[in-house]
Amino acid sequence: MKFITAQELKQCIDRNEPFQLIDTRPGDKYETCHIPGAISIPQLDMPTMLDKINTNGKVIIYCIYGIKSEQVYIYLKDKLKIKELFILDGGIYKYATEIDPSMDV
Repeated sequence: MKFITAQELKQCIDRNEPFQLIDTRPGDKYETCHIPGAISIPQLDMPTMLDKINTNGKVIIYCIYGIKSEQVYIYLKDKLKIKELFILDGGIYKYATEIDPSMDV
């Protein structure tokens, strides 16, 4: 598994690098708070929303703490064979703690 830190993600955002950011938490959690630029593909809806995922570029997935993202990572690697797939280490919680404390996670 490949991981990206909150600081590295922030650098990607600041540099306007091309990547897809996927929030795998339930939709209501996404609506309450999400990292700017993220799209919502809840873990339970993943099988029916695979067509929304860019398989040719860098994809970063996150959940609340990064633990459930590991299951999604394995699933996406198996189903879509994404080469540049990363988990946000520590999830949105760590991102909020280190990068944007105003986020209500």
